[in-house]
Amino acid sequence: MKKNHIWIFIVVAAVTFLFEYSAIKSVEAAVTLEVLNPRAAIKPSPTLAPTPRVTDLAGKKIGIYWNYKPGGNNFWNVIEELLKEKFPTATILRYEGPFIPGDELAAKMAKECDTILYGVGD
Repeated sequence: MKKNHIWIFIVVAAVTFLFEYSAIKSVEAAVTLEVLNPRAAIKPSPTLAPTPRVTDLAGKKIGIYWNYKPGGNNFWNVIEELLKEKFPTATILRYEGPFIPGDELAAKMAKECDTILYGVGD
């Protein structure tokens, strides 16, 4: 009786193996992998030439922009004093606002000033 159980187990195991093996082969044949390139095809943004530097600050309107960073007002006050000492005919215009001035304020500063000092930091 035990021999019959062993033979039955062997036959069932062999049949199961054959079915599983054939199923695996059919699945392998049906699988197609597509490899994608992770790099995006992004067009570079247009570059602009830098604005020419102001050669002399004498008689110019110099804008100073402070973005409310703590201590920045002290820094810009000293810069203003140094500019007035070195270029007494220059006019200093002060601007304040958030980190990014925004289009309206940026246009106003560009219209009113010959050059602008903008700095951030802690």
